[in-house]
Amino acid sequence: MKTISKILEPTGDVCVKFTDEELEQFNIKSGDKFSIIEQDGGILLKKYESIEIDLSQFSREVLEMLIKESIQKSLPIEDILEDIISQYIKTIDEN
Repeated sequence: MKTISKILEPTGDVCVKFTDEELEQFNIKSGDKFSIIEQDGGILLKKYESIEIDLSQFSREVLEMLIKESIQKSLPIEDILEDIISQYIKTIDEN
């Protein structure tokens, strides 16, 4: 794993600035999202990766459940899928 150290600037917001070389080295693009993990007195930024999900492979029952959750929570279906996948990954990590 490639690592770099950064100092957060006290701007009132959390702001991490990368040089052009770091952006290229770590393949970071505008709009990329990261999870933040506290580690050894600092933070670790892990870049979210995209996955392709083919909804045509889902059963009707699963699709209806996704739509129902989406409507009840007033969230887009992709947010519902993200929550489900995140919860699943947590259960795998705990085992």
